[in-house]
Amino acid sequence: MAAKNRGKETFSIMVILLIPVAIAINIVGGQMTSILKIPVDLDMIGVILVGALAGPIPAAVTGVLTNLINGIMDPSWIPYAFTSFFIGVSAGLLSKYNMLTKVWKLAVSGIIIALVATITATPITVFFFGGSTGGGGSMIAAGLMATGVQIVQAVFSVYIVTESIGKLISVFVAYFIIKVLPERTLVKYRFGEKFIKAKEK
Repeated sequence: MAAKNRGKETFSIMVILLIPVAIAINIVGGQMTSILKIPVDLDMIGVILVGALAGPIPAAVTGVLTNLINGIMDPSWIPYAFTSFFIGVSAGLLSKYNMLTKVWKLAVSGIIIALVATITATPITVFFFGGSTGGGGSMIAAGLMATGVQIVQAVFSVYIVTESIGKLISVFVAYFIIKVLPERTLVKYRFGEKFIKAKEK
């Protein structure tokens, strides 16, 4: 019975309603970076938002679904579902331990999530796509490889910079979305009270 109750808490009606909204935010963020041709990914804002409010499992599900939906039009998204899964888990765990409620903690969390993204995405980019996925970051990686830098090192070096910038922006955007949510909404999420208490301090 206790396990069943935990399951309901993890995927409450509010969480189930939040997930498609978060996926839409991810898709819009991804399209923005694609249209603007900037070497920074903003396609995980919704995942971080779900992780902050609802925990690691719903956030991981949001991340994987985002990649699978985007993969319908562009199959190159599908292998990165692995990365999105771990970004979601990381965001949820960071929220669990109150790492998304203050500015300095947000900065630390953004770097941690960026490291997770870099470590998981680098081998996918190297082994599935030969170090290039066609984005702005790939052009930078190609330039490094042209100077003699090894492919793994080149991809990792680019990701650690672009992911740090992108995830820092994403963490703060997710935080500001939460800041504008009313308390009556926040209390309905697993970690919502953490943000209510942070507002009161």
